[in-house]
Amino acid sequence: MIGDMLKPEAVFLGVEVPDHKKKSALKTVSKLCAQYSGLKENVLLKTFMGREKVESTGFGGGVAIPHAKMDHLEKPFIAIVRFAEPVEWDSIDGEPVKVAIALVMPRVDADNTHLQVLSNFSRKLADDSFIEHILNDENPEELCSYIVEQMGDESK
Repeated sequence: MIGDMLKPEAVFLGVEVPDHKKKSALKTVSKLCAQYSGLKENVLLKTFMGREKVESTGFGGGVAIPHAKMDHLEKPFIAIVRFAEPVEWDSIDGEPVKVAIALVMPRVDADNTHLQVLSNFSRKLADDSFIEHILNDENPEELCSYIVEQMGDESK
């Protein structure tokens, strides 16, 4: 399942965020996701920001998992956005975010794919070596392969 959603073309490394703030970072993530998927950037941003108002998606350990449920989305996807400089995010551990794992899922989700993927990532983010790869791998293909391999059976 993860292998169908995460592609090297949706891995963005060294991404600049002008003021190192969450809203600017989410604008950047929305722009990259829109370019990748053809979705509307402003709709993605509004959805990501709405989710942040409920509760910060700053997971801790330098990672955030912003997520959006979109109308008329046929194919869910995951984007990895690693920032050039850490971003202030209101994370649960109070630390800035170095990488955002954006989950963009269909609003109608009968199989609860969104929750399964979120739960699986949350479990893996307790693994220091998994976080180390996400924060440091420089090759998008290798990073995708690593994530898919590590998430393997958990994501089916």
